Amino acid sequence: MSSNSLSGIKTPRVRRRTALALAASMTAAVAMTACSHNSTDNSASPAPGAARVSADLQKLMSTAPWSSGQWGLQVADLQTGKVVQSKGADSQFMTGSTAKTFAVSAALDVLGDDHRFRTPVVHSGTVSADGRLSGDLILVGSGDLALGGRTTASGGLDAPDFDHYDANAVPGMATLTEEDPLAGVNELARQVAASGVRHVDGDVVIDNRLWDPVSIGGVPVTPTIVNDNLIDVLITPGAPGEPAKVDWRPKTAAFGVDAQVTTTPAGSKPTVTTESVSPGHIRVRGSVPADVKAPFVTTYQVPDPAAFARTVLIEALARNGVGVSAPSLGANPDSKLPPSAEVSSLPVSATYTSPPFKEYAKLINKVSHNLGANLLPPLMAAHNGQRTYADGMKIEKEFLAHSGVDPNSVSLVDAQGLPGDKATPTAQVALLRHLARQDDFDVFYDSMPSMGVDGSLADVIERTDPAAGHIRAKTGTLVSSYQDKLALGTKALAGYIDAKDGRRYAFAIYVNNIPVPSDSVSDAIDLALKANKQLGAMAATIYKSPKA
Repeated sequence: MSSNSLSGIKTPRVRRRTALALAASMTAAVAMTACSHNSTDNSASPAPGAARVSADLQKLMSTAPWSSGQWGLQVADLQTGKVVQSKGADSQFMTGSTAKTFAVSAALDVLGDDHRFRTPVVHSGTVSADGRLSGDLILVGSGDLALGGRTTASGGLDAPDFDHYDANAVPGMATLTEEDPLAGVNELARQVAASGVRHVDGDVVIDNRLWDPVSIGGVPVTPTIVNDNLIDVLITPGAPGEPAKVDWRPKTAAFGVDAQVTTTPAGSKPTVTTESVSPGHIRVRGSVPADVKAPFVTTYQVPDPAAFARTVLIEALARNGVGVSAPSLGANPDSKLPPSAEVSSLPVSATYTSPPFKEYAKLINKVSHNLGANLLPPLMAAHNGQRTYADGMKIEKEFLAHSGVDPNSVSLVDAQGLPGDKATPTAQVALLRHLARQDDFDVFYDSMPSMGVDGSLADVIERTDPAAGHIRAKTGTLVSSYQDKLALGTKALAGYIDAKDGRRYAFAIYVNNIPVPSDSVSDAIDLALKANKQLGAMAATIYKSPKA
């Protein structure tokens, strides 16, 4: 799922964020998809022929429960291209969030690593001498994933090892960024006030027409995003038996929170649900243990991102002394928007400019950010004057073909790594080798988690392991259905190893369809976490001895 620390676990889920795929750093990540995908095809079956893998790797693949899975891997010397280890390398495997390497590298090629998102607020009508705007204020969405809500003092984007975007995947693991999630919205409001506007007689409208509407895994992929289109619910336990303290961010009239959460004894498991029983009302129920890391973070998916963005912008304008005649709550009045060509020529009252795109590439790969990955196809499409997610996926596939990836070796339907995404180890390694030959390779390389150091690989191996800091890779995980039973559909790891022998290698490891010992999602998560460690051990083994 968003595949991250555990990078990219996706599992069946019945509550909000259905069909969501999350990715977390090894600390844990679960991407949950409310689909009953049945990966009964045999595309992951090893191709015929002798498998050339070292005895140490073979041993790691041959013990239970790993021996029940379908394995594929390839390790190649980056300089010479010589394949030094291989198993089932020309068979297709479900990628999980390693699919993000395809999308991120394509977007870096199309947009450029220094691309910056510029989100303007324009206005129709005129501004009187006393600051009254006779028309509307229009925020034009640019596809900026962060909109200032993660921007650090140094100009980067804050990317925790386990991000709030995956908070519901593995309860109790997520941490919040220190930055104000409304920082960009507040800056736009400040600029509007500085431009001389004191009151808007018209309305405030969000223009999300940069691309055609699309949802992936049940999550809207919109040109305007505030706080990842999430409400963060923060729970601090009390003493056992006492109510827990519940807070949330960002604070806005768009949502009220009705919370009843109790504190249970230390060592118990958290059981927290967040749902909406009526528009604008979030109900939080359940319990957290007394020893849980505070704050315990859970999230609520905003169902209407445009209406949410409009409300928080009107509230930010009020804080900066700008009144609006229209009510702050309600649907986004996009019927009031002039034609896009006309909007582009309207006077600009404010502009928020983002950090460079290389920071977004790093955020997407480090924490395996699903929404961030799914923004890339429509962004590429818009950059090329096109309108749809499918247009962007076509651009991605054309990039892969130009990069030396056999089009028949990949099957990609989205950018985040849902069950329809498949690739061969040979295809993954071919892309990695191509990227390493580019002048801007360092940008992509730096975007990858460092094993034993940060992101979704922070805790996969011990920080004292000799391999720590020498492996940059992207993980992927899917929990799905196989032969009508719950299974670890995919665990994957792909990237680069600066091996002990002084040479750099590109590698890809996939294992598909390992049965979960029960029908419990909790057991599926435990198996996925163990698999994360297992593939980390395999990568560390390659570091020590790359050749078969």
